[in-house]
Amino acid sequence: MSERPRLWTFRTSPFSGKVRAAFAEKGVEVELVEIHPARRPPRLRELNPLNRVPVLEVDGVAIRESSVILEWIEETHPQPPLWPDDVDRRGLARAWERYIDDALLTNLFLGVRKLAFGTDKGDPEDIVEQLLARVPRQWPRVEAALAETDGPWLMGEAFTYADLTALPLAVRLPEWAPQLAPDPETFPLTSAWLQALRQRPSAAAIDAAGEHRLEG
Repeated sequence: MSERPRLWTFRTSPFSGKVRAAFAEKGVEVELVEIHPARRPPRLRELNPLNRVPVLEVDGVAIRESSVILEWIEETHPQPPLWPDDVDRRGLARAWERYIDDALLTNLFLGVRKLAFGTDKGDPEDIVEQLLARVPRQWPRVEAALAETDGPWLMGEAFTYADLTALPLAVRLPEWAPQLAPDPETFPLTSAWLQALRQRPSAAAIDAAGEHRLEG
């Protein structure tokens, strides 16, 4: 790797946020290329035919999708390790990463986006309510997992990408949808987990943005 990596991103994208947090956990500097989500520059589609962020540019190669970028980060910057050493536990951590992406991040951020910018043609009238209601339904499963491993993290004592993936949720939930947060009495472990995520130094990366924004 001969040049500093460039990350195409926008500040409120949860999937860009988890990648920015991963670079912060590794102590690796990355150039942020901020885009306007509603007016995306043509160059982004050249890098990613799906025209979405995050995209990591490094040595002329475009690496797409947040989970793939995390794998690149781990292979090129293995310290501190953010996957378990044991292959079975590593598979479990990867499953948790995917679950948090699909069940928590996607539903919260898509619901908030539709609330702020309008629904799409063909959406049911209550699509926002449907999406947001899926978030608190996940707390029992998270609570059970934290109880099983005796926490404080999903894989036990070690902080992994499974936890890091929830950082955008932990940071944004109190600001955007506090009514969806887990009740501390009913879900004490989950509440403590989200609070511990907010207290990590890498949580600041969730609000990081590129100095200059590119627009189409």
